[in-house]
Amino acid sequence: MKFLSMCKAVALTALLSLVAAPALAQSLSTTFAANNADAGNTFDVTPTVNMTINSFDVHLGVLNGETGAGGGQEAVIAVYWRPGTSSGFETNSNGWTLLGTANVVAQGTNIPTSVPVGGLSLTAGQTYGIYVDVQDFNQEELELLYTNGGPSVFSNADLSLTTQYGLASPAFSSFYGYRQWNGTVHYTKTQTCASEGYTGTKL
Repeated sequence: MKFLSMCKAVALTALLSLVAAPALAQSLSTTFAANNADAGNTFDVTPTVNMTINSFDVHLGVLNGETGAGGGQEAVIAVYWRPGTSSGFETNSNGWTLLGTANVVAQGTNIPTSVPVGGLSLTAGQTYGIYVDVQDFNQEELELLYTNGGPSVFSNADLSLTTQYGLASPAFSSFYGYRQWNGTVHYTKTQTCASEGYTGTKL
């Protein structure tokens, strides 16, 4: 009986450690091969699993500058989101929600700049529009770098990202042709018993 109790205790401890273990943060990147720049970018994300976006990396620097050009300068980055595609809503602020703003220090050309804005929960199979904007935009000092062309699709097993348009300043004022957002989406998958195929009281 004591042996069985010990086995149960070990099994329970192992189970609890699995339940308590934090989900691993994961990411999806596009490209940092920029050849154009302005104040903002729109793109769409469609997850294959439930997840939460934790933060972003952006390409913030000086166009055509050497690696690190523009680094050390400060900027305010705003991130907006909307249910459904961003396409067609570039100059219409209705339906967009401000996810958050962050004061960042640009790392410069060819180097990701972290934007600690997140907390957006995504449902598998649903599309969401994202708009990243440099609020205190000054083209002569610091720009959001992106790449001409698109729309382009970047994906992994969890997430698909479709690039859309480049935008001017101020936000929602005007937009350009297709521009590939340069950056990374950092996320955490939401794991549930149901997602693992368990129902009821089964563990």
